[in-house]
Amino acid sequence: MPAIYTSDWYEELKELLNRNPDVGRNAPPGNYRVLAEIKGEEASPYLPLGEDRRFVVRLVDGKCAEYYEATEAPARKEFDFIFDLPATIFEGVAAGVVDPINAGLKGTIKITGDMRVLIKHADLVNALYDVYSREVQTDWPKGRPPYGSNGS
Repeated sequence: MPAIYTSDWYEELKELLNRNPDVGRNAPPGNYRVLAEIKGEEASPYLPLGEDRRFVVRLVDGKCAEYYEATEAPARKEFDFIFDLPATIFEGVAAGVVDPINAGLKGTIKITGDMRVLIKHADLVNALYDVYSREVQTDWPKGRPPYGSNGS
């Protein structure tokens, strides 16, 4: 069971995305590059305030061709969609306690890109959420969300 934010965790996610029939069925055709920028917070035991993580995901005709952590900030213009979100929200999505659609509608997740594509393929967001929250077996060595006031 890989721990969140490790290369083994990213690889398992990639494999699960590619095996999930709902992801392939609901993904838009073509090549899409997605950047997720996760901002550290005091409340996150995994990503402290002042630290950021950036994940690059490339979908090609419903398959995840790439899923990796970028060590440096890539040029934002290279991406079709950019998701900016706090660490506790990302970790909550991964733990299945935060609904990404509600977080996006409330502005907690800031989305840059063609919203028409996201709306048209809303079932893909649900399929991705299922993979993150139910299929990947994430190890939470510093506590699983939701976090208490002491971070656990």
